[in-house]
Amino acid sequence: MLRPKKDAYNPSQPLSEGGYHGHTSDSGTEPLPLSPMQLCVMHVLYSLGVGGAEKLAYDMVASLPAHRYRPIMVCVGQSGPLAERVRARGITLYLRPDSIKDRWGTVSWLKAIIEKERVAVVHAHQYNPLHYSVLATLGRPEVNLVYTEHGRMYPERLNWKRYLTNRLFATRVNHLVSISSSTRLAMVRYDNLPGPRISVIHNGVEIDEVGPQFDLKEKRRALGIGEGARVIGTASRLEEIKNIPTMLRAFRRVLQAFPDCVLLVAGHGTQLERLTALATELGISERVHFLGLRSDLREIFKVIEVFLLVSFTEGISITLLEAMGSGVPTVVSRAGGNPEVVLDGVTGYLVEVEDDEALARRVVELLNDREKAARLGARGRERVIADFSFSTMMEAYLKLYQHRIEGSHEIRG
Repeated sequence: MLRPKKDAYNPSQPLSEGGYHGHTSDSGTEPLPLSPMQLCVMHVLYSLGVGGAEKLAYDMVASLPAHRYRPIMVCVGQSGPLAERVRARGITLYLRPDSIKDRWGTVSWLKAIIEKERVAVVHAHQYNPLHYSVLATLGRPEVNLVYTEHGRMYPERLNWKRYLTNRLFATRVNHLVSISSSTRLAMVRYDNLPGPRISVIHNGVEIDEVGPQFDLKEKRRALGIGEGARVIGTASRLEEIKNIPTMLRAFRRVLQAFPDCVLLVAGHGTQLERLTALATELGISERVHFLGLRSDLREIFKVIEVFLLVSFTEGISITLLEAMGSGVPTVVSRAGGNPEVVLDGVTGYLVEVEDDEALARRVVELLNDREKAARLGARGRERVIADFSFSTMMEAYLKLYQHRIEGSHEIRG
């Protein structure tokens, strides 16, 4: 593994125009040498935050076979906690804050990276990175450009500029990918991308057959959970799109049946203050534990008896897959890619968005019937292992990395 150098990326250090921070060869000016069989794969993201897309991209980079690929990561927007993990892993990282006034400067910067690092594959995650990646690879048909759309905005709005230009942009993209069928439909309807060319590759997670080894009683104590208390929870960004207020209102109903129940909310975001105030207003603040960002979610999932995800829209949620992979029964909103993951009444339950009464009813049902909860949880785990494994997902992407479409600049579809 490469070791971080003293001049490696520092998220608090400003970057000059066209500059970069990352891990380089000993000279500090030349890219790390490629073996004759290695391909340099450049993942382009807008943020280095802690969202599902960012985490997935990091996991993909970290898992690429070293004998075949040399990965680098490029951020064309906002730094975040993920930067330190990339740095600690010894992965080359380039960062340039997004600037509306100098978008073409960013394009030139990306072109220089592609040339310097001898990039063979560019994998753009989300639309802004795609925009920059397309412009940076014009005239470079030998570069294999892969685009993955991880999720959608809520509510969806038609952007006419994108709608009119995306068909032209798509002619430069070798592989268009959506993480769910629902997201694929939105890409066609709102982004005007050619449906027949969009592949669906579901997100995947690694499932440990044994699971995390820890003291369950001690973990409950550390989380402030009283002995005998029932526990439900979620792991999510605390943003409006995640619809946490509906969860809090449903939890107030759950407390009528299980007064000792605790709701764990792992994650952070701009809505924390508002959600804390709402919990107080609803009179449930003592039973709601906002945990902030956590690195021990797999252990927390072993504490939770029912996992909730009630977003207005979702792609394929990584935390949902991880919870199901931990054997936790789930109750989720009938939105986005959730119905592609959760089979209603088989691996969990689907409820309509903002129906806090139905949400509470399903939670109470599972808390009342431990046998049913265990059965749904076991089936959910089986489904994730069979249909949403990380290895299956990576195999599909590696095939795209290896497969170059001839004549990528011809208008297709």
